[in-house]
Amino acid sequence: MKTAGLIVVALLAALGAASAAQAEKAIEGNLVVSFDGGIKPRALPRSGTAPVSVTVDSDFATRDGSDPPPQLRQIAIGINKGGRIFDRGLPTCQVRRIQPSTIAAAKRICGGAIVGNGHVRVRVELANQLPFTFKGPMLVFNAKRNGGKRRLLAQVYGIKPPSAFVLTFKIVRTRGTFGTVIKTTLPQAARQWAYVTHFDMKLRRVYSYRGRRHSFISAGCAAPAGFPGAVYPFARANFGFAGGQQVVTTLIRDCKVR
Repeated sequence: MKTAGLIVVALLAALGAASAAQAEKAIEGNLVVSFDGGIKPRALPRSGTAPVSVTVDSDFATRDGSDPPPQLRQIAIGINKGGRIFDRGLPTCQVRRIQPSTIAAAKRICGGAIVGNGHVRVRVELANQLPFTFKGPMLVFNAKRNGGKRRLLAQVYGIKPPSAFVLTFKIVRTRGTFGTVIKTTLPQAARQWAYVTHFDMKLRRVYSYRGRRHSFISAGCAAPAGFPGAVYPFARANFGFAGGQQVVTTLIRDCKVR
């Protein structure tokens, strides 16, 4: 961001003219997508970074109430390049170790690799059965890199009916405002029955490595000297649906200088 632009958004934050925590809602035809999230704490150092948690939250529905909604097939969430991911010395987990397993078993098997949690809600459409909703908590694990790229495993377990599945997220570094992109694709087998209606994820992990404290995700508040805060583009979500439909939405957030 150019200095002049940063001063303008910092001034907006100081005057309270910017909204800090509004969800975004996108309507494309009959599809309604809600996207929310942010970083905590909002008070961060002007120079350098501090440990933070990053949360994203999304809902998928239809304007006319028809069931199920269009099938979500791809999630790609870009986080502002000011955020930093550090995973050196952090244990990793493998899909075969936690699929299938309960949440309690996954914690026992790969607890050292946990970097977050969340929830998933899915409308299930099976042949010769009435549709039903699957709801389950989610654990997020640091995974072994593939081709040098960071990865996350999101393990979901539901009690009614008892079932579990794992989504593999790739973490890709890109150029531009949203420098870290977390993305996944609905497995081919699940496309026969799964219609995601809610997805939320919170990433946070502080751990020790070689005698020093590290955070899986860190960030700062790069406001110019003399300004108490700044407004910044926090995240951009790109949701892909069956039939090629794409919905893109961006969240603007603010921070305070600690």
